[in-house]
Amino acid sequence: MDVVTSKLHNAVAQERRPSVELTLLALPMIAQFSSYVVLQFIDTYMLSLVGDVAATAAGQAGSIVFSIIAFGFGTLLLVNTLASQSYGRQDRAACGRYLWQGMWFALGYGALAMLTMPFARPLFAAMGHEPALVELEATYFQICMSFAALKLVSIATSQFLTAVNRPTVVMVATFAAVATNVGANYLLIYGNFGFPKLGVAGAAWGTNIALVVELAIMWAFIVRSNIGTTYHAFDVAFKWPMFRTLLKVGSPAGLSTVAEVAAWSTFMIVAVGSFGTTVMSAQNYAFRFMMVSFMPAVGIGQAVTALVGRYIGRGEHDKAARRAHLGFVMVAIYMVTCGGLMVIFRHHLMRMFTVDEQVIAIGGTILVMMALYQFFDAMYVVYLGALRGAGDTLVPAIILAVLVWTICVGGSFYVAKHFPQYGAVGPWSITTLYGLCLGAFLLIRFSLGGWKRIKLEHHAVPSNELLRSDKVPGLELLAETP
Repeated sequence: MDVVTSKLHNAVAQERRPSVELTLLALPMIAQFSSYVVLQFIDTYMLSLVGDVAATAAGQAGSIVFSIIAFGFGTLLLVNTLASQSYGRQDRAACGRYLWQGMWFALGYGALAMLTMPFARPLFAAMGHEPALVELEATYFQICMSFAALKLVSIATSQFLTAVNRPTVVMVATFAAVATNVGANYLLIYGNFGFPKLGVAGAAWGTNIALVVELAIMWAFIVRSNIGTTYHAFDVAFKWPMFRTLLKVGSPAGLSTVAEVAAWSTFMIVAVGSFGTTVMSAQNYAFRFMMVSFMPAVGIGQAVTALVGRYIGRGEHDKAARRAHLGFVMVAIYMVTCGGLMVIFRHHLMRMFTVDEQVIAIGGTILVMMALYQFFDAMYVVYLGALRGAGDTLVPAIILAVLVWTICVGGSFYVAKHFPQYGAVGPWSITTLYGLCLGAFLLIRFSLGGWKRIKLEHHAVPSNELLRSDKVPGLELLAETP
């Protein structure tokens, strides 16, 4: 009974401090996603020493790689939702089983994505890029795409660990991957210590090597700790009802991710790219700073997804809503602050990557436009994450796809064609309107509360777990330290 009393005391203490609860879960995830930004910065900076064209090629090709695996990425984010709701109702076996349904999906979709590799050069040539740029883009694309299946497996694994309240493991694995990437880049981009000088290809291989390290660390923890046995992480069997549930709630999220990533890639590579390689280089560098703002916010959004799922699993819908609104306040403060810094230090930031004054001037202007987008981006990140935590994915996916392709892509092409005198400012102005519309819709939909009536699956809680003397039903999350 002492253990039960201690856990109950800790849980009640945490209940009085919701900001502490959210922060403890979010901090490792913020660190994880921030490390991805660091990795992108390092890649861009190290390639910029080779030349603006090399850095631009890796950035553009990386966007297309993500566009292709985006359906798998978006779908696998729902492993978090399903495992979190199972965790909340203490159905431990379901947590690991959902992990493996995600793993099977990752392997299958990754294999399909790899079939695009032979079409890399025709794809980039069709975008009207210069021949030298096309060659570098195709090389980076093919190398990174060869590890697509492993990337998706890593996503499924990280979502499982987050759901069962082990985000710190994911953070440690990601930090190790970043360190590995830096070392591999140093050896393979520049050909140091007798390694071949591969340039853009070296950066791609560095990314793949880092991915292997990240995945190995996460699975080493699962295998060597009690997580694997406690949450049935070795139950590798394909289970059609659970796989179908993952597809049912995950496919709309996957399709919306495809729609958005493909639209943003089209926007940046084709619409803004129509103004020439100099503008694309400026945008590529400016986008690194936008990601500094965006990716940590995604970390908080993922924490909101997990908490909403867990509280729904316990039947505490009002508490789930409060955590989502708290997450928005935290993200909005952070992103608006980042926006202000982008405006104030825009030219200093651009000089981190280039000495070309034209690139610096254009990039500085793009940073101002990006800053205007920050508040609405915060609304989007948090409330989309909250709705996904509840399994509300279909309608948000439809609205997102419609808005991003009509306003962001259609509007930007119209402005670029009919008002070219405004340069990149024209298309980027349209993105602010898109962000406002999407953010407002997601906030309103979540506030209306229709997600509270969604039922994904009904699992009975194993009686032998509930009867254990060290368990307090419904309070496990708050009693554990992430």
